[in-house]
Amino acid sequence: MSSLSVTAIIINFQTPDFTRRAVMSFRSFYPSLPLLVIDNGSTGDTPGLLRQIAADAGGPTDILFNSTNVHHGPAMDQALRHITTDFALFLDSDCEVLAGGFVEHMVASLHETDHHYAAGKIIFMNDRGFDVPRSATAHPYIRPICMMVKRNHYLGLPPFQKHGAPCLDNMVAATDAGFTLVDVPIEEHIRHQGRGTAGRFGYRLGWKGRMNHLLNRLGL
Repeated sequence: MSSLSVTAIIINFQTPDFTRRAVMSFRSFYPSLPLLVIDNGSTGDTPGLLRQIAADAGGPTDILFNSTNVHHGPAMDQALRHITTDFALFLDSDCEVLAGGFVEHMVASLHETDHHYAAGKIIFMNDRGFDVPRSATAHPYIRPICMMVKRNHYLGLPPFQKHGAPCLDNMVAATDAGFTLVDVPIEEHIRHQGRGTAGRFGYRLGWKGRMNHLLNRLGL
């Protein structure tokens, strides 16, 4: 499986129960694929629990511990600058892997042409990062729930950000540069609880996030 040149990445913040389910369900189908867990400054028992998860998971499973919560997008950027494989597979901590085969499908789709940049379920967003119907002005977007990107392409684009849609500027720049997002259905392979970490702790985007939400509601 390591011949796929893929590292799977999970970002954790104070939810070791979610992360355990994500890691162990992933390992049940991909026991030898490199897996990197980045912890965003969790406190209490979480660091110790994550070390136990890595030990229980087996395979090449590593953890990076941040001293503070740098937020999801910057931690994803950190991961991409840490790994060395050709592809990075992002999996949300509140996901459960139900079936294998999706990693191979994503790799194959990205290998089809150098212009293919990212693979996953495509939706559409406006300039502020809110879901909208497909239109001439909407931006194609892949949520990092279960998403694969080409690492070398990523490093030449704007980094993922602290934002409710952390990949938006990156993907807008990618499509402007002539790269393509590839739609890969993931529903049969992944169960996503949704708002797992955010449901417990919020998005913590500060006043900029609140302002962005207000301006979007006003249509500005």
